[in-house]
Amino acid sequence: MTPSNTTTEGLQQLIETGIFNHLPICDVCITPVVNGTTAQVFVDTGEGMVELPSQISHSQVQQWALGLMNKSGRSWDAKYPFMDFRHIDQCGAWRVHIAFQPASVHGPSISLRRLSVGSSSARNWQPTSHFELLKKAVDNKESILIAGATGSGKTTLLSDLLGYAAASERILVLEDTPEISTAHPHVLNLSARPPNSDGMGEITLRHLVRESLRMRPDRIILGECRGGEVLDLLQSLNTGHRGSLATLHANSARDALRRLELLCYLQATNPPPHSIIRDLIVHGVQWVVHLRRNNGSRVISEILRIEGREGDTILARPMLD
Repeated sequence: MTPSNTTTEGLQQLIETGIFNHLPICDVCITPVVNGTTAQVFVDTGEGMVELPSQISHSQVQQWALGLMNKSGRSWDAKYPFMDFRHIDQCGAWRVHIAFQPASVHGPSISLRRLSVGSSSARNWQPTSHFELLKKAVDNKESILIAGATGSGKTTLLSDLLGYAAASERILVLEDTPEISTAHPHVLNLSARPPNSDGMGEITLRHLVRESLRMRPDRIILGECRGGEVLDLLQSLNTGHRGSLATLHANSARDALRRLELLCYLQATNPPPHSIIRDLIVHGVQWVVHLRRNNGSRVISEILRIEGREGDTILARPMLD
């Protein structure tokens, strides 16, 4: 069954039809119609957004959104009209982002991403030889930075690679919103938390990185590099905590290195000199991988091996032809 042939009377029924279960990539966006009282439903199965033929009222969208939040133990605060959380039901695991009015000008909006569960085989990654190279890096406890655009498969690749870490290792996974799911037998998931309506109770990724160092980790996994936690992670990689994996939004493997450096500067009150940051990167990160989407598939398009520094330049050898 294809999305264009699907009709639905409600949002939950849309997911429960199971039409997404056989698809490797699935984003669902419920977008309010400009100057209207209904919302459009779009799905992306890897080849761009396709509109479903049914529309849903704003009240239905809001009622369903509040129901998802309640089932996931979240409550809505009008002072902050955004919610980001993980939801699990009989149809699988989903990352949910909700924008309420007035931030979403024309009505409530919901963005869903279907999450992979468990570890999959190398056959899901093309070319397979590239995945085998990364498996060896994991086995050697070398640190890997995985970059790419939204929906390119960064979290999925990280989850798959974690399944090949030694069973005797203790892995700590740090995320803003829980997404990483792996077949490894010893994983501790830690999740950040936004402040409450009084501005209290916030737990940042930077807090989690620092606390994780006291929890006897064999590997520290950072779901996404986006702030000051990058500098803390790089320092931990240079003090004996090898074998980390992290993801980063970037247009290429080289851009990922530049963005990693930029994040260290943007978030640090008194950033260290450029040379110190680059030394931390060179000695802490051994591999940089870039992913892209190609006709509905996730493709490993670049792999760089970090080999040192010459002056201000980080030396990186391309490993793919």
